[in-house]
Amino acid sequence: MKNNPVFYIIPIIFSLVGIGMLLGGYFAPPGSLTDDGYPLNYFLYAMGAFFIIFPNLLIIIIGYFGRQNAQNIAGLKANGLKGKARVMHMRRTGVSINDIPQVVLQLRITTDMGEQFTVDYKKCIDPLYYNLITPDRDLMVYINRENKKEVYLDLETEWARLAKG
Repeated sequence: MKNNPVFYIIPIIFSLVGIGMLLGGYFAPPGSLTDDGYPLNYFLYAMGAFFIIFPNLLIIIIGYFGRQNAQNIAGLKANGLKGKARVMHMRRTGVSINDIPQVVLQLRITTDMGEQFTVDYKKCIDPLYYNLITPDRDLMVYINRENKKEVYLDLETEWARLAKG
């Protein structure tokens, strides 16, 4: 997200429009009204503030949750239990985000310490990775030590391992 220029360009554009509306409100002739009969300067002040505050607030919120997710994954990789997972069952939920379907994988996980348990893992998984999700393949997972239901299925590592040969 840091390298995506859209997250910098869009708030700048909206802020410039908002500043233009604030200036328009300041320079609006006294007594001028909108079509609804409200004072034009107050309308432009409100719209300008909205155009400045809302996009920037939205980018801050998206950035916060994106960082939280990245830190959670990094924490699981650094401090979590490593394990192998086998896919017992895979089904689509019917939800697609950016044409990437969300699936529920029923995983049988075996930790490096030999503990076995079953977890339902729901995530949007690119169809590119579907050839990795077979019942005869062990997949790398990272498991939260306190909550065994919180796992991270590391498909990127598996894809890189497959590409190497």
